[in-house]
Amino acid sequence: MSIKIDIRHKPLDGDLLLTMACPVGCDFCVYSCLPSLEPQKWMPEETIRRVAEEYSKNDIEVRICGGEPFYNLEKLKKCIEILLEYYEPSDLNIITSAIFAGSKKNAIRNLDVLKQTNFDRIIVSVDRFHLPRVPFKKLVNVIEASQEIGIEIILRLSMDSSSFVLLDKVSNLIVKYQIPIEVHRWYAVGRGENIDRTTLRNYDFVEKYLFNKIALNGRKYNKPKDYRYYLTRSAKRSEKNYANDFFPTTFPNGNIYATSFTFKSQYLGNVNNENLLQMLLRFEKTFSGHFVLSDNSNFNLRKFLPLKYHDDPHDMLRNEPFTEDMNDEAVGRVFIRINSDDNLDEILNKIIKRKTFHGPYGVGNREFLLSFRLKENDLWNAKSRLRILNFLNKLKALNIKFVLSRSLPPCLKIETDSKQPKNCFECRELFTVRDGKILFCDCLKSREGPLFANVKNRDEIFEFYKERRKEEKLLEICSKCLFHIRNQCEGFSK
Repeated sequence: MSIKIDIRHKPLDGDLLLTMACPVGCDFCVYSCLPSLEPQKWMPEETIRRVAEEYSKNDIEVRICGGEPFYNLEKLKKCIEILLEYYEPSDLNIITSAIFAGSKKNAIRNLDVLKQTNFDRIIVSVDRFHLPRVPFKKLVNVIEASQEIGIEIILRLSMDSSSFVLLDKVSNLIVKYQIPIEVHRWYAVGRGENIDRTTLRNYDFVEKYLFNKIALNGRKYNKPKDYRYYLTRSAKRSEKNYANDFFPTTFPNGNIYATSFTFKSQYLGNVNNENLLQMLLRFEKTFSGHFVLSDNSNFNLRKFLPLKYHDDPHDMLRNEPFTEDMNDEAVGRVFIRINSDDNLDEILNKIIKRKTFHGPYGVGNREFLLSFRLKENDLWNAKSRLRILNFLNKLKALNIKFVLSRSLPPCLKIETDSKQPKNCFECRELFTVRDGKILFCDCLKSREGPLFANVKNRDEIFEFYKERRKEEKLLEICSKCLFHIRNQCEGFSK
């Protein structure tokens, strides 16, 4: 019952971030874009061409976004010209804030850049975060302008329980102009991680409120009252089971990440230096890639997680890979190894410097993945306990977000919250997957395990792990420890 059945014919979507500069600077921006992020530095034309080549060869549509693509009309026009050498106009999407629509005349001037190239559709973000910076009148202007020059407009509604005033207004426009819409929650990544998320609760009630408003306005304008008439999709990934979490994003510098919104730490490579297919073949043989590029990934992923992470099944994948070398534009956790003899003040300063980054492609707050690498003389050691405890308390006092990669031994008696690993089974480093094979925690001398495709769940992997642990000699202090005797700790191996 939608206005228009999606006739896009590519199976998947991918983002091309034309620029990270944006005059809106929304509080929930996934990419943490700002107006100050060097608007003169856009994705170079040769990189746009490489994205077009690699996305098109792999049957991936292009969504031009940013930042704000309309920040520079000439650069946007050139981007579209390059893409049209590889795509039909119907294979391209563009998403904008409509910040340019100060008047209907100006809206037409901007949209005419698309019309001249037979571009047929535009997606406009509408939510309470845009509204303070993009007055509602601009939304009306861009709707009327797009319909006047013959470009379809889709409203992309991000909603929560603070959106009712907005929904009162926008539901009237939806029915009056019979506009296709997408509805969803906003995502708690990027700058959105710093916002109170309680408004995301009871989303079904908010959605029902919108649909009831559409019905009321349908009677008012003598237009269709059933909300399903207005629903549409602009993203192919929502229509496919295959690779339902694969949504590649290419940044202006050419770096590609395999993404749904939770996978932006998953660096694939740089499109200027490597073909996308090579990246995907390599990525598919990792733990994250196995699920991102497979059917029903969310369901299958839970089989390999401790129960405590089932509410957030992608929590483990945000850790991959376990490396401290992370590009600044990536959304994800920074992995930091902390050895027993490290200077914790220096580690803290290092974290503070990376807490808020102001790189060329984004501004945001990091979350850190901490891996304490302890030695035998740290066990049952009051000084080690205080040293670690003070360090963690300083992080909390500075509002630095962190999670533990591996559990702290119970003999240190350091209380952690329920989301932190409590034992080896819950350890985020229990295993990873490299070249299709399981690679166990580096506390084992013999780390290589079976093929990941041949194991059924995390329990089975843990059984392999425990057998390997039996082959290694346990520290004497651990063998006599009550925590070990009571099966509350796996103990340290030599």
